[in-house]
Amino acid sequence: MILLCAAALVFPFSVAVTNIFLGAALALGLVSGVWWQGARECWSNHRLLSIIFCAYMVLLLLGLLWSLDLKWGLHVLGRHWFWLLLPIVVSISLDKKWRDLFLLSLSAGLAVNLVYCVLQMFGYVEVTTGGSNAENATGHIGHIGFGFVYGVWATWLLHLGLLWSGTQRLIVWGLAAWSYVMVFAAQGRSGYLIAVILMLSVCLKWVVDSRSWRIAVMFVAMAVLMLFVIALGSGKERLHGTWLAFTQTQYEAGLDWRDSSDNAILATQERFQMWKTSINIYLDNPVLGVGTGGFPVALDKMIAERRSASRSTAHPHNQYLLNLTRWGPLGLLLLCSLLYFWMREGWRMDWRELPMAPLIFLPALALAVHALSSTSVEEHFSAILAVLLLGTGLAGNRIQNEKGDCECN
Repeated sequence: MILLCAAALVFPFSVAVTNIFLGAALALGLVSGVWWQGARECWSNHRLLSIIFCAYMVLLLLGLLWSLDLKWGLHVLGRHWFWLLLPIVVSISLDKKWRDLFLLSLSAGLAVNLVYCVLQMFGYVEVTTGGSNAENATGHIGHIGFGFVYGVWATWLLHLGLLWSGTQRLIVWGLAAWSYVMVFAAQGRSGYLIAVILMLSVCLKWVVDSRSWRIAVMFVAMAVLMLFVIALGSGKERLHGTWLAFTQTQYEAGLDWRDSSDNAILATQERFQMWKTSINIYLDNPVLGVGTGGFPVALDKMIAERRSASRSTAHPHNQYLLNLTRWGPLGLLLLCSLLYFWMREGWRMDWRELPMAPLIFLPALALAVHALSSTSVEEHFSAILAVLLLGTGLAGNRIQNEKGDCECN
């Protein structure tokens, strides 16, 4: 557990160090038997979710058999290694002391990173991560994953604030507000969407369960604050450019793009072209797809045949289309099933009685939204955070349910 806590603490700052700690935790878990204990726990108490998850991993492996690029397919397979951490996190988090220490370590790391991002914003520190600079202060996470990480964390803090009172409530809501400000001051459009949708989901859940409209009013006020931050922050240019890409002709968009500093219109149009090309790749391989790792080769072939104006890339910046091109309809069905039953596992619980339940639901919903513009299931920051929180949530709710049963008896 010390390794998991260390990984959580450095998670926002270093991909390499985080992977070292998590890799060591996985190795020790396999050797010590902790992994197998957690796997039995998942299978016994979350059978359907475990079956779908295993089916997804099996398809990922079998897809190598018809892959257009076996070497890249093995690379893609290796990028899913951190999903093996789930049983270890579940097993260790059954101990409340370790679970609380892990969540405290993760929150401490994310809070310190907010300070780091403020220093970056004012030019006191420099970051070499792509998409992260003084105008887009997202630290070492970068603008792609920043909104995901802090959108999930901030929304969970909002939930905790509704459960707590006094100084504790002020602290967690203060951190949540700070996180939202930083998310909307950045330039990740997917991050805006994740933050808003997650906040609305918590609002809906609390209103339905508690039937208190005061909570709804509070969340509406926060939404207005978010819009105010967007109007003042650099993100407004990204949203404006995206809107123009939807509504204007190519000539009109080109005129506006010359005055845009972030190329939002051009980036949006390129993404649309990439998605169209992905659909054409699937239509050429409608049954089994191009296999695990076959997308780059299939794309390069279409470019060479002058059937696409897209640039060569490793993925279409859309997890749903990537699964469709890799494994056909079965791949898309398994992805949607995994995300649906994952969300369902957390949504059906009473969040007022089970404070860890949002740690199951929120990452799954965030992955589903983030998948519209990225390969969220395979990215370092989004996928690892989702795995860690899912394991913590499953274990925490198991213990809480057992306590409730004992009290009833």
